[in-house]
Amino acid sequence: MRVGIGRTIFWPGGSLWMGRAMLPSPLHAHHAIQIGLGLGNDVEFRGTADDWQAFRGAVIPPDLPHEYRAVGKVVANLFFEPETPVGRKVLERFNATSIGRIAPSEVDRLAAGILAAFEQDASNETLAHACSTLITQLAGQERPHRATDQRVLRVIDHVMQHLHEPITLALAAKVAGLSEGRFRHLFVEETGVAFRPYLLWTRLNHALALASSGVSLTEAAYAANFADSAHLTRTCRRMFGVLPSALPVTTSRPAALTG
Repeated sequence: MRVGIGRTIFWPGGSLWMGRAMLPSPLHAHHAIQIGLGLGNDVEFRGTADDWQAFRGAVIPPDLPHEYRAVGKVVANLFFEPETPVGRKVLERFNATSIGRIAPSEVDRLAAGILAAFEQDASNETLAHACSTLITQLAGQERPHRATDQRVLRVIDHVMQHLHEPITLALAAKVAGLSEGRFRHLFVEETGVAFRPYLLWTRLNHALALASSGVSLTEAAYAANFADSAHLTRTCRRMFGVLPSALPVTTSRPAALTG
């Protein structure tokens, strides 16, 4: 059954599920860091040894079993890669072994950008940019303003055009015109995420975006080079804690990477 109705967008390294929650989630864990925000209301979380607690904003660290409920409430849930500089900063600021609390005043400030974009039905690219800004602000960082290295952009373009095919680090380095070692370092420096996790996130997000738009799970899996729908389902559950079929109802299109 679906967990909510609203809007789901994906970008390399993260996703946003925003709208009205329909069902509570059972006990689950996911590898992504989760930022759970109540938009004008509280949401509730509990861990395996905790009672239910109300939060305006919460940070769920990777692989922490938890339950979530906000039935009928307007919420925003952001998921992003923990093995990144910004992910590590968020985990340094908040307890990496339990549910962290974001102060209500900070929630209001952080959520203003994504709430405005959501209410204006802004493009996925605009909403993804607002999400990235929210995450970097929560980490106490500033978004870089310089342009991304053209060699990295060339690889990203290649990846987006060949998601249905195998893509190795060696191939990506060749597209960039660099040695594997130099490319590995440059990619992290420019994007904040290592190439292999980036590729997995990009494949997963592409497949889920297709699935949420009505494409069958099997077709979505093959389009992103997963072995089959079972492989896609396992990966989705590991990263987000839910099955692809539980994605919020949405009509959004996949978001592109913006620099």
